Amino acid sequence: MKIFSLLLLLISLISCNNSQPLCNCIEAGDEVNRISATFFNRAATKAGEDSLNIAKDKRDRLCELFQEMAPKELHERASRCESLNLTPEQ
Repeated sequence: MKIFSLLLLLISLISCNNSQPLCNCIEAGDEVNRISATFFNRAATKAGEDSLNIAKDKRDRLCELFQEMAPKELHERASRCESLNLTPEQ
């Protein structure tokens, strides 16, 4: 029974670790969207542009692994991200 419990714990940890890079990618994309949206409410500044460029670079670096992934697989893996509230129609 102890081995079974340990095996279940190990499987859940591995599945969380496999989803984490995609979750980080999605969160980085959300940050780019958040920063971009602020430009609609205020005049663009050099500091704002720099922040956006840094956020885009981070997003691009984190999301590079997922550029060629099929949409269905992306959605399935993204559904494991605790920070997201995905529904089937998204």
